[in-house]
Amino acid sequence: MTILILYESVTGNAKGMARILQLFFEREGATVTVGQMQQTDAAVMANYDAVIISTYTWLGGIVPPPVNDFYEDIPQVDLSKPVVVGVAGTGDPWYGKDYNTAPDLFDAAFEQAGAVVGAAPVKIEQGAEKSDMPAFAAFVKAIIAKVKDVQAHAKE
Repeated sequence: MTILILYESVTGNAKGMARILQLFFEREGATVTVGQMQQTDAAVMANYDAVIISTYTWLGGIVPPPVNDFYEDIPQVDLSKPVVVGVAGTGDPWYGKDYNTAPDLFDAAFEQAGAVVGAAPVKIEQGAEKSDMPAFAAFVKAIIAKVKDVQAHAKE
């Protein structure tokens, strides 16, 4: 099983989530590639069984400006192979209604591309804490189960 984890991080919180998710996926036997969204051509996502986004939400509840091009390219990529996707987000509750909204925006873009959402977004406050690990573990298990389900149906 091949997993691509892409992140955008300013403070290191989203990068830290990406690394934590990498460890959880590798513990489950997956082959994981980790990279930065802004340095990745969105088309490569079609080459993986699953794609995981680790992001923060920018002011006003939008995706981080450095990844606008990547984000806008997602709906043009054919992920109907299907590719299973999941999003992890970090944010600051101080922003109220705009708290951690980028994961939902990414999920919507992935659905437009024909991807299968494998798990509800994991949304944490600021940096990952020990108390967040069960949510990350459940997220990874859900993604892996969905990939296996998709692969089983593809063989039918």
